[in-house]
Amino acid sequence: MALSESQRRAIRHPLRWLFNPEPEQPGEIPRKELAFYTLGFWGQNHLYNMAGTNWFFHFCTNVLKIHPGTVGKMTGAVTVFDALNDPVAGAIIDNHRFKDGRKLLPWIKWTSPFIALTSFLLFVNWHFSSTGTQIFYSVMVYLCWDMLYSFQDASLWGMTAAISTHSAQRARATQWADNGAFLGGLLPGLLLPMLSGNGAFGLTQQQVYFMFAVVMCLGGGFQSLFALGTTERVRSLPREERTVWSNVGALRHNYILLLFLASEILRACGPNVADAYIYQQMTFQVGGKAISAPLVMTILGTIFGLPGSALKFFATKIADRVGGMKRLLVIGVVTDLLTRVIGYFIGIQTLPRQILVSMLGSISYLPNSIYSIAMRSMLSDSVEYVEWKTGERTEGITMSVRNLMSKMGGAIARFIQGRCLVFLQFSADRVEQGRPQNAHFQKWVWPVYRLGPALGLALGLVPLLLLRYPDALKQKVESEMAQRRELREERAEALES
Repeated sequence: MALSESQRRAIRHPLRWLFNPEPEQPGEIPRKELAFYTLGFWGQNHLYNMAGTNWFFHFCTNVLKIHPGTVGKMTGAVTVFDALNDPVAGAIIDNHRFKDGRKLLPWIKWTSPFIALTSFLLFVNWHFSSTGTQIFYSVMVYLCWDMLYSFQDASLWGMTAAISTHSAQRARATQWADNGAFLGGLLPGLLLPMLSGNGAFGLTQQQVYFMFAVVMCLGGGFQSLFALGTTERVRSLPREERTVWSNVGALRHNYILLLFLASEILRACGPNVADAYIYQQMTFQVGGKAISAPLVMTILGTIFGLPGSALKFFATKIADRVGGMKRLLVIGVVTDLLTRVIGYFIGIQTLPRQILVSMLGSISYLPNSIYSIAMRSMLSDSVEYVEWKTGERTEGITMSVRNLMSKMGGAIARFIQGRCLVFLQFSADRVEQGRPQNAHFQKWVWPVYRLGPALGLALGLVPLLLLRYPDALKQKVESEMAQRRELREERAEALES
């Protein structure tokens, strides 16, 4: 197949092609904007994959030596509290306009430096004299980080709806943003082999965490400022009579968002433990030598993750082939569920078995690598749908509730993880001393790790099957909204003249 002129330019001068400030076709988003948008998400997800995932939980149990049940309650309660504030943050974003008329990008500008600092402070061990003081400090810093993140994340993802009036271009922006988020998670993934045993290269676990906090949290927070290179093309005037709570009430019109919310919460309800707890003390025999399981997992994950990672760059085309974004979501959940169950019966007692399980993970990752793109794309369409329905744009509230989904799901999952670790009788002291966990842990950790999330996947599938947004309705919404905007511009010009 012959290459297009654009593809030939990309091969000859990749950086010049990538940062081209002019659109190739009328209505297209310039690649320079998409590149800066991608870099912003890359940085944001450096710090999110440190502070917002299981690494903070692991830091609390293994470095701060806080009881896992207490960590589960602590992180779960704080995340639930802040998740309830997410819709309020989104409503504030929707209600407020800055002096230049924008409502999203200034939030990114002012929150990013403070998010960098608070996420870094989460991984500093001050060696407080009492566990109670350590818990209080961790809760306060985590709460500050989480609340700031609500505004930044809603604004960043809100740009997928405000960056273009065309659904295809919004999906394109979502694809680039998600690829940036994916790239941002790669380096934090190196933590697992670095934490094998007590730490790598003669470093303690505390030192490893501090090093990653400097690079990922501080560096990533400031890198997220690259997103300021994008443009808010879709703007709306605030209505003075609307309150924050009336904006929250507008959620009832967004059935797409509400079904996604139900799905995410149900998915989090399965028993679970993080990878670090099952692989940290394992070894595999390779050529008569014991190789740490975290190192093996990193290598296998890199190799078997490549096909799915490559598909992320073709998400919109794949969705068209399988019949739309919604069908892609369902395929991803079903594939993940089936491969988890099959992998449970294979086990990971030997390296060949682990390779088979990793291959199953690769199969599952093929559709699930695009899961987030599909969901975000449908959410950006839902903003247009709500404006068509009510006359109000809701980028802030919609994307903040997507953030709420993640936090509520994470809070539930972490609380359940804490209870699972208590049930499993996990001991951080055994890890530090290089001793294996007890027989009870060895017996039950694999079923909890492998089958527990499968239960959540089955529950979360139900709301997805109820979701309906056919192409005919999408096209009707986009066509009528284009007419409304044209009429609005004509009226504005008439008033000026």
